[in-house]
Amino acid sequence: MNPNWDDIRFFLSVSRTSSFVAAAQQLHVTHCTVSRRISALEAALGAELFIRTERGCLATHAGEKLLPIAEELERAALKFQDCVSHADGQVSGKIRIGCPDGLGNCFLAQKLKLLQTQNPLLEVELVSVPFYYSLSKREVDIIITVKKPGAKKIVSENITDYKLGLFASAHYINTSCAIKELSDLKQHKLIGYIDDLLYDQELRFIEEIYPSAQTGFRSSTVLGQMSAIKAGIGIGVLPFFMAREEAELVPVLPERWIERKFWIQADAESKKISRVKKTMDFIVSAIRSNKSIFTSPIC
Repeated sequence: MNPNWDDIRFFLSVSRTSSFVAAAQQLHVTHCTVSRRISALEAALGAELFIRTERGCLATHAGEKLLPIAEELERAALKFQDCVSHADGQVSGKIRIGCPDGLGNCFLAQKLKLLQTQNPLLEVELVSVPFYYSLSKREVDIIITVKKPGAKKIVSENITDYKLGLFASAHYINTSCAIKELSDLKQHKLIGYIDDLLYDQELRFIEEIYPSAQTGFRSSTVLGQMSAIKAGIGIGVLPFFMAREEAELVPVLPERWIERKFWIQADAESKKISRVKKTMDFIVSAIRSNKSIFTSPIC
């Protein structure tokens, strides 16, 4: 029996998720469909590809040998599609971008409108969440991180530096004890991340500014922290590009700030695909042309 090459998609998804259920969700099919397609591929190849366990699917020796070949086929299929998907300089297809929630929700969501206006057949998925998705597992096509990447076969570029500082609501400042130096912060409620849900140690912002910080309100997202600051719960650290858009927020000890970098990344082979390259170039240009909002002080 000859293999159905479309079954390779199912094999790759199970390999990357280690789960028939997760693969079904990723492929928008039922669990039974995934099981049936994997069984058909195994029958066609005359080899068992996965061992089903209570903890998930483990690749057999045959499955491990097939994986790099399947990935080559996937890359070839993407290039095949790319050859006919960008007539007249436009690109089409789906592009998924993973990034920190603050950057995604407060900047990119608005800017990506222009990219779609220029490329109306391009489908954009913006995954703005407080953790990182995987490029190697094809969970996203492009990812923006705070931490400098170190993985092989990944193309990366530093887009911009960005600054962060302490902020509070004007009402909170007007009704609370004066803050003239860092030690005065011990009299105030501080806002930060939830330690055991922190996906990147680079996000320990408030501890870097104020090493003695003890947070009394914590959120897993920077958007949640900004909402708490605006509500007058206390003082927290925000990126300048987010805080400058909120009229009710005021800087606290503005001479105290820290700096981070945004890194944009893609798989080296995926970067050759027109829609990936064009989207990366667009994001880099959008951020760099607005660099002042990321780095300029807020008075």
